[in-house]
Amino acid sequence: MHPDKRSPTIARFDLKILWERLPALASQLWQEVLLLIYPPTCAGCTRALASDKPFCPACFSNLAPISEPYCPLCGIPYGAEAITSHLCSDCLESVHPFDRARAAGIYQGLLREVIHRFKYGGQTFLVWPLAKMLIGPARELTRLHRIDTVVPVPLHHNRLRQRGFNQSSLLARRLGSLLKVSVDYSSLKRSRWTDPQIGLSRNQRAVNVKGAFSLKTPAKIKDKGILLVDDVFTTGETVNQCVQVLNDGGSREVVVLTVARTVAW
Repeated sequence: MHPDKRSPTIARFDLKILWERLPALASQLWQEVLLLIYPPTCAGCTRALASDKPFCPACFSNLAPISEPYCPLCGIPYGAEAITSHLCSDCLESVHPFDRARAAGIYQGLLREVIHRFKYGGQTFLVWPLAKMLIGPARELTRLHRIDTVVPVPLHHNRLRQRGFNQSSLLARRLGSLLKVSVDYSSLKRSRWTDPQIGLSRNQRAVNVKGAFSLKTPAKIKDKGILLVDDVFTTGETVNQCVQVLNDGGSREVVVLTVARTVAW
């Protein structure tokens, strides 16, 4: 619909949402300005950095980056007892509908703290170091798959209003810029409210997000290779639902990239 033909009710609703999000948007803008004025700092200890790496050497040593051996399909890392990479039980049973998934690190310790500061503490400037962590696994995915567009996992508009930003959209924007790949923010949407997934079992998570996503513009993703971006991969139920919707809409393939993933050893 042409913008001039929108109903007054829709226009007032859009203005109301914009007004409610102004404080968060202003905060994001200010943090972007600070990045231009001040030198980069370590995402962990906030000390000034002499390089463009996201963490200082001391903090980096407290991270748990994911490396082989891991499942070549879903990317879940194996413990020290594993010798070679091999398919995990989930992938042998075809639990996940995506074509491949990768994560930068294990969701624990310092990385978990940084993600919480970014996601729940409103420290949106942390999107820069977190996006940089994604470059390695992102390049692996782009080497193995033809990626046409980056798609963030969407938030429900009520959650977006509460938080003021979608952490996955911020990550997708930076990653798209670094990879020089377009970002599609509008095709995939969260069409109903869901409770937070924290504390839920795998089955409860699956029920909670079932039918929560839909496609607004299927034509934009038809026959496209899609890189789906989120902050944390826990059981995979959220991304599974998103991938299924994208597949049903005609995408050529969908690969998943997250900053971190939980591992139960």
